[in-house]
Amino acid sequence: ISDSKFKVDDLARELNYSRRQVERIIKKLTGLTPGGFIREIRLQKARTLLENRHYATIAEVRYAVGFENASHFSKIFQDRFGIKPSMVG
Repeated sequence: ISDSKFKVDDLARELNYSRRQVERIIKKLTGLTPGGFIREIRLQKARTLLENRHYATIAEVRYAVGFENASHFSKIFQDRFGIKPSMVG
């Protein structure tokens, strides 16, 4: 989860499925695209880490869940949960 370069092709390879199979399975089970699914897992983990104050800074949390860009992380976190990462906890 901390590898920001982990993409859908990597997930498919880890699961020993084709990319297309992974796309169909994830869409059927979650309603999300595989990229959206990976992002959701990262955001949920970030929220948990922030709530539990597992790291001292938001930057540490961001890197721990694979987001390199601070403004992008803050925007999609707020879009998903309705609050800024700094407001969690």
